[in-house]
Amino acid sequence: MLTAMEARELAGAGPTPEERVEIVTAAIREAAMAKKRKLALEDTFWVRDAYENTADYQKACDILKGLGYKVSFFYEERQFVDMYTIVEW
Repeated sequence: MLTAMEARELAGAGPTPEERVEIVTAAIREAAMAKKRKLALEDTFWVRDAYENTADYQKACDILKGLGYKVSFFYEERQFVDMYTIVEW
């Protein structure tokens, strides 16, 4: 089956920042239930858009921060580059 989000991506309009946060909050709930206090977001949006600091990324971060989360971007260059967004609560 094709979800509405997948159909939007196929049509060329990716998920909105609000929809991306909605997806992440489900993952945050799962991590919190497992007694974790932070989550590394490694989806393309949370890596590529974070690195490019796009307006959509900034808006998604603002939404998370408005909900009380701490949001940061991790970047480390060694043999390979590690980068992702970290959400803490």
